[in-house]
Amino acid sequence: MTLQLWAAQGNPEPIASPLDAEVSRLEGQAVRVANGSYEILDIAGEGPPRVGCVHKRGDELVLVGVGFRLPLRGPLAVPRIAGPRYKVWVIGTVTATGALVARRLGILAGPASCPANTQPPAN
Repeated sequence: MTLQLWAAQGNPEPIASPLDAEVSRLEGQAVRVANGSYEILDIAGEGPPRVGCVHKRGDELVLVGVGFRLPLRGPLAVPRIAGPRYKVWVIGTVTATGALVARRLGILAGPASCPANTQPPAN
């Protein structure tokens, strides 16, 4: 399913919705789109990723999604790659201490998709 918003009168080009923009970044992956949202079923044969917003807490990055808040670890857990307030998907392993060691990471949307006032609470 593809959603499109149309520009003002006189502009024949459709304007992609935020949903379209995010789903287009997942080309080649298994994604289910329904009821105005989507679910990532598989990334490169590694299963479903965790999806959320990256936040900075002190010197660490934290992935905050529906039902979880996980500190990010590993070589991909740097602001240049996992930018604060970006919406991302992450494939990785959760350690015994509750950190997510990112093995693969993809950007779904920029900072406008993750409000600044949704910082993760301190542990």
